Parts: sequence; structure tokens; C-alpha cells
Amino acid sequence: MVIVLGLFGGKFAKYLKLPKVSGYLLIGLLIGPSALNFVTAEIVKNIAIINDLALGMILFAIGGIFERHQFEKIASDVTKITLLQSLGGFVLVTLGVYLVSGDLFLASLLGAIGIATAPGAVLLVVREYNAKGDFTNTLLYVVALSNVLCIIVYEFILSAVTIDSSASLMMTIMLTFGKLFGAILVGFLMGAFVSWWENKVEDQAELILIFIAGILIVIGVCKTFGLNSLLASLVMGAVTINISMMHRLIYVEMRQTEQPLYIAFFVISGASLHFDLLWSLGAVGLAYLILRVAGKWLTLVFFSAKLKLSDTAKKFLGPSLVTQAGVAIGLVHATSEIDRELGQTLGMIIYSTVIVYEILGPPVIRWSLIKAGDVSEGM
Repeated sequence: MVIVLGLFGGKFAKYLKLPKVSGYLLIGLLIGPSALNFVTAEIVKNIAIINDLALGMILFAIGGIFERHQFEKIASDVTKITLLQSLGGFVLVTLGVYLVSGDLFLASLLGAIGIATAPGAVLLVVREYNAKGDFTNTLLYVVALSNVLCIIVYEFILSAVTIDSSASLMMTIMLTFGKLFGAILVGFLMGAFVSWWENKVEDQAELILIFIAGILIVIGVCKTFGLNSLLASLVMGAVTINISMMHRLIYVEMRQTEQPLYIAFFVISGASLHFDLLWSLGAVGLAYLILRVAGKWLTLVFFSAKLKLSDTAKKFLGPSLVTQAGVAIGLVHATSEIDRELGQTLGMIIYSTVIVYEILGPPVIRWSLIKAGDVSEGM
């Protein structure tokens, strides 16, 4: 029913000239605990494996944009853009939340989460409208690198916040490096393994099954050993695109498998949104909501000359980075497993602001892609 209703939501959104992902999210919000409660909080929790797999596949697909020969051409430019807009968002959110709350650790954690942009929403909008061009390529690379940077920065700050009194700072730093390296290693090994195995496969359907199984194994191993499965899935995708002999076929075929999972993922994500929390959005949440977007956007505008941004990127790249969901929520869940009280505090803020970001984000991305000339006006 989630998939069927999601399909109807996508059709309705397209009729309204909105991205389909907006329809998936709104249907989820309608049938979720915040409205009709057709999909209860218990159901959302019980089918969490769908979210895990879909998010793993999204990060795998995002990792697939890092084809070495293509990435090398613009690596320096997109890295600078990513670092500056991430720094702008991080600094502004951290300072703003600290001034409002007086809690530096909470402010810095929110600053780190603010770096992330929802890869799923961006990827689906780009695919739906078949967007192609320099702006689209830059957007996808910046989104991918932003999420990697977000995970790294967040892991280090979280380690500092939840540091064991008996552990030294150096030990904490080494442990954090170890967890990050572990996630990268898991993703690298699985990407290399499935790319090697593809030579032993004769059936196309079996090939796709191997890669889906590989993503599930990556998620399972990371959850078992407390590693970041999002980072590992992205690395797996990056390795596959560079060493697999049939990578283009794999990514084309995977799209056929992904669609129902993506629909389910976004409908469930919509059902997971706590609409009631929106009304209780306090000063901290409001500061995060506004300053995250302002930090990214204003930094790109202010440093546009230094970054050698085109007029298109200067105007539309910032708004295209508004969306936030999967990675941010995943980090909140990971925090809750370590410190439940801290996780609940972060969750109240992230869940309430994600509603706004996810409802406004996809239409803004569509608008930006059209204005950038990567999508025709009639789409």
C-alpha cells in the first residue's frame, strides 16, 4: 500500500508541476502518525530495513558519480565549493544556536549535521527531469562531498561530546579515525569484491542481485561493528564505478530495481516526519532552520569570485542545497544509540526542521535546474 499510494502521490505531484518526490513525502505525511495514522509509528519502526536498504542504494548511486576521469577535471573546484559552503553553514549554525541555547556542544553537533544535503531528493529530481549540464554535475558532486564531510566532522564532534572520562583525547581521536577508516575499508572491499565477482556471472539478473546483496552486507557489517554504513555505501559505489568492467550496465539496471524502494523510502520518510513538532519549533530550531540555509547560500554568493562560480551557480547552487533528510536523521539515530537524551534533543530539532526542508527542497531543486538551463521549462 505504501508503494501504491506513493505512485498516486507522485502522479498528483507531477500534475501540479512538482517533483514526484514531493508527492511521495506528502502522501507519507498524510498516511503517517501526524495525520491519518494509517502507517503507525510501530509500522515505520518495523519496516526500517527498507529505509536502510534504500538509503544504502542512494549513497551507492551517489558514490557512482566519482568516475575518476570525469572527477579529476573538476575535483579542485568542487572541493573548494564544498569546503566553503560547508564551513559557512557550520559556523553560522554553531554561532547562532550557541547564542540562543548557551550549549556549545549541541550547537557544534547541529552545525555538523547542517553540512549534509539530502542525496536522495537531489538524485531523484535530477533523474526525473533528466537534468544534464555543468550545473547538475557540480550540484551532484557538492552534495556527495558535503555528506562525506558531514559524517567525518560529526563523528569527531560526537566523540568529543560523549568522551569517556577515563579515555584520553588522543585515544578518542584514534578511535574515531579507526571507525571512519573501518567504514571506508568495508565499502572498498565490498566494491572490489562484487566488481571481481561480476566476471563469474552470466545472468544479468544475478549480477544486480549480487550488488544489492553487497549493499545489504555493507549495512549489516557496519551496524554490527558500529561503523557508518552511509559512508561505506558511498565508498562502495565510488570503487565500483572505477574498477567494474560493467559499471554502466550495473547502474542502468539498478535503476529498475531502485524505483519501488525509493518510493517506499520517501513515503516512509514522510510518515516519519513529526508534523506536530513543527508547532513547537523553539528558538534553537528556528535558528537552525534559517541559519543553515543562509550560511550555505551567503557563503557561495560572497566567495563567488574567489571560487570562480558562474552566474548560474552563484544564484542557484545555494538554494539547491536546502533539502535534508536521510543522512541527518541517520546521524540522529546513531547518536541516540550512544546517548539517548542527546539523541532526543537533536531529534526534536532535526525532525521538525526536516519537514520544512523536505517539502520546500525538491520544488526548489527543480526550479534551480530549469533556471540553470539543464532542464527545459516545459518539464
